[in-house]
Amino acid sequence: MIAIHITTIMGLKALMGEKKDQTIVLSEGDTVRDALNQLCNSYGSALNKRLFDDTGALNTGIAVFVNGCVIHALAGLDSSLKNDDTVLIFPPVGGG
Repeated sequence: MIAIHITTIMGLKALMGEKKDQTIVLSEGDTVRDALNQLCNSYGSALNKRLFDDTGALNTGIAVFVNGCVIHALAGLDSSLKNDDTVLIFPPVGGG
């Protein structure tokens, strides 16, 4: 088993019980997708709809980082996680 740290802000935080920071336990070899799916299973369909489109891809504007590196520079949702990794989930923002 591994423990990873999840951080999120703004609208996503509201969908996750107002928890900005939390730790979840995963199995060795689990991926970013596994971590996000676990969060969706815990917090419900509203979070799932906010994170994923109908094909299972991340919705436009959702950015996910592992230890400060955007997952698109790694293996995307299939990026492996290891014990003590930090995952930042960043919702779309706009304004001027």
